[in-house]
Amino acid sequence: FHRFLPPGSGQSGALAVHRWPCKHEGKMSRLIVFDVDSTLLKVESLDFAVEHALSSAPDGAERTARLKALTDQGMAGQLDFRSSLEQRLAIAGLTRPAVEAARERLRTQLTEGMVELLNALRTRGNDVAAVSGGFVDLVEPALSDLGFANGEIRANRFVYEGDEVIGYDRQNPLSRSGGKAPVVASLKTLFGKPLAIMVGDGMTDYEAFDKGAADSFIGFGGVALRAPVRAKAPAYAESVAALHALLLG
Repeated sequence: FHRFLPPGSGQSGALAVHRWPCKHEGKMSRLIVFDVDSTLLKVESLDFAVEHALSSAPDGAERTARLKALTDQGMAGQLDFRSSLEQRLAIAGLTRPAVEAARERLRTQLTEGMVELLNALRTRGNDVAAVSGGFVDLVEPALSDLGFANGEIRANRFVYEGDEVIGYDRQNPLSRSGGKAPVVASLKTLFGKPLAIMVGDGMTDYEAFDKGAADSFIGFGGVALRAPVRAKAPAYAESVAALHALLLG
């Protein structure tokens, strides 16, 4: 398998090739953990849902722009993730019907080439999981289309009062900065894999590697290229084809 050298090794972005003993020759004993928004999906799911929900509102364009700016700040590590999440939900004003409509539309927003990459990874004996700071209420159907079972998905969840979204499950570690690290660590234990690789576009994804939960990290810029992530990532892919090459050769 390919193990990515950590920052500070003097070989950032390089690949060190090691032999990992596997039960079945030619198969890889790895867990590949994918971010969802701007990685498996070619949009930010919450922004996408709000944009559609507010399309006919007088201030819809202004609220959508504010939401996107907060998302970008959070993904670049410029704003605490929980603060970003709370401010975005306050702007959004989502309802259950809007969520249900958006979750169906999101099924058309899969990043091109990801279906084939995921199938190839599974065929080669890798386990895959999807970990999102977004909301399972929005992304579950799209992830199901990508072949993820419920047990392979971790994400935040909305809290409703009637048909109104009034908040989120604050006990979920994915609702706070650094929360992907314990989730990735628990998935690695659950799947019983000796190696976990995190793939994603944001600083929240890099944190899972930086905190030691993921053994390797590949920054993904095929949808959104975030300069702070590219600067820190030990390996970086600007397309799904490049990601395929890094993961499978």
